[in-house]
Amino acid sequence: MIKHFITFFVLTLSTFAFDNAYLDMVKEEMNRDNVQTITYSLPKPNHPMNLNVQKSELSNSPIILDDKITTVNKRIKTPKDIKIFTSKEVEPINYTNTISLNKLQVSEKKQKFFHMILPAILIAKENLRLKRERVLSLINIPTEEMNEEDSYFLERLYKKYKTKDIRKLANRLKTHPVSIVLAQAAIESAWGESRFFKKGNNIFGMWSYNKNEPRMKARGNRNGKAIYVKKYATISDAVDDYFVVIGRGAYKSFRKQRNITDNPLVLVNYLVNYCELSNYPSKLKKFIVRNKLRKFDKFKLTSIY
Repeated sequence: MIKHFITFFVLTLSTFAFDNAYLDMVKEEMNRDNVQTITYSLPKPNHPMNLNVQKSELSNSPIILDDKITTVNKRIKTPKDIKIFTSKEVEPINYTNTISLNKLQVSEKKQKFFHMILPAILIAKENLRLKRERVLSLINIPTEEMNEEDSYFLERLYKKYKTKDIRKLANRLKTHPVSIVLAQAAIESAWGESRFFKKGNNIFGMWSYNKNEPRMKARGNRNGKAIYVKKYATISDAVDDYFVVIGRGAYKSFRKQRNITDNPLVLVNYLVNYCELSNYPSKLKKFIVRNKLRKFDKFKLTSIY
C-alpha cells in the first residue's frame, strides 16, 4: 500500500489540491448528487443559432491557425452570460473567467456548470484532432526527409508529451468522451465552488511544481511542504492542460482502452488512480448516468468553424 501511494504521489500530476475541507466538500457534493437526477429546461431559441455573442465576433468560415481553431473570448459577469446550447452544435466560446453558481436552483446550477465547461472541452478535442491528423500524415515519412516546419511541429509535441516515438505521440493526442471530462470537472471543482476554480480557473485541481508559472498556494500541506496549484488564464487553458496530463501522465492503461472503446462507463474503470476519493470509478459512473452526461458525447462545434 505504501509503495502504491508513493507511486501515485510521484506519477499522478492531477489530484485534489488539499485545501481546507476540500475533500469533505467534494464528498458532500457527491453524496448529494447520488440521490438527485438532473433535469433540463431548455429555452426556446429565438434565432436558428441563438447566439449570445455579437455577429462581428463570429467567423463565417473555418479558420485554422497553427493547428488551432479560432475561438471567441467571453467574460462571465452573471450566470446569464453562460450560453445554454439548444442543439448539439456548440460555438467555440472561450470563457475567460468563472463565477459562483451557488445561488441558483440545483438543476439550473448543474445545467449552467456543464454548459460553461462544454465549449472548452470541444475546443480542446478539436485542436487535438487537428494535431493528431497532422502527426498521422507524417508517420511514414523518414525524419531526414521532413521539411523544417514539420520537424519543428513534431519536436514541440515530443517535448510536450514526453515521447520521441511518433506512434506513441499519436496515441497520446487521442481524446475521450466529453461525459467523462464533465463528470471529473464537476467532482473535482465541487460544482465550481472550490477556491482554486473560482480564483484560478483550475477545474481539475492540477498541482504546480514550477515556481515560475502562475500558481496559488493551498492552505494545507503534505509532509510539511507547501502545496501549490496552477492558475489558468481561461477555462480552455485548464482543459488543454488536463488533456496533456492524461496524455503523458501515469494513465497508460486508460490510454490503451481509448483505442478499444469510447464507452465512458467502461473507460472510467481505468481512472482509479486519478484522485484520492474511494471508489472513484464507481462515483464517475453514477455521476455520468444520473446527470445524463452521455448526451454531451454527441455535441460538436458548430460547422461554421
